[in-house]
Amino acid sequence: MTRVISESIAVHGTPEAVWAVAGDPGAIGEWVPALAESSYGDGERVCTTGDGAEIRERVLEHSDAEQSYTYEIVASPLPLRSYRSTLSVHGHGDHSHVTWEARFEALEEGQEPELEAMFSELYRDGLASLRERVEGAAFA
Repeated sequence: MTRVISESIAVHGTPEAVWAVAGDPGAIGEWVPALAESSYGDGERVCTTGDGAEIRERVLEHSDAEQSYTYEIVASPLPLRSYRSTLSVHGHGDHSHVTWEARFEALEEGQEPELEAMFSELYRDGLASLRERVEGAAFA
């Protein structure tokens, strides 16, 4: 069964300032606490978690004009049949809203609640870290 999760956060910063941090798929490891590092090239992102697990993702769409990108997991140790996610920035003036949402299907029935909780926490922690990074730079 496909599950949908969505987390969002308000950021005191222009959409351009937020996108400057969030819009680089290869830099996600700099602001998502659960990731030790990340890299991006040839449409593929590789993320390494704090415990050394590797997640390979394919960036399907990336638009600086729309300040959004969509990616899918192509290989990971997670029990997933499918996973597609979009990160987007919207706003005006000095305020922005960042939304991170995903559609996923667990490998086996019954795994959805655990995966949903894990992704929601990862997204919330990542978005809070993104906000701190953008707002800290704006007021530094």
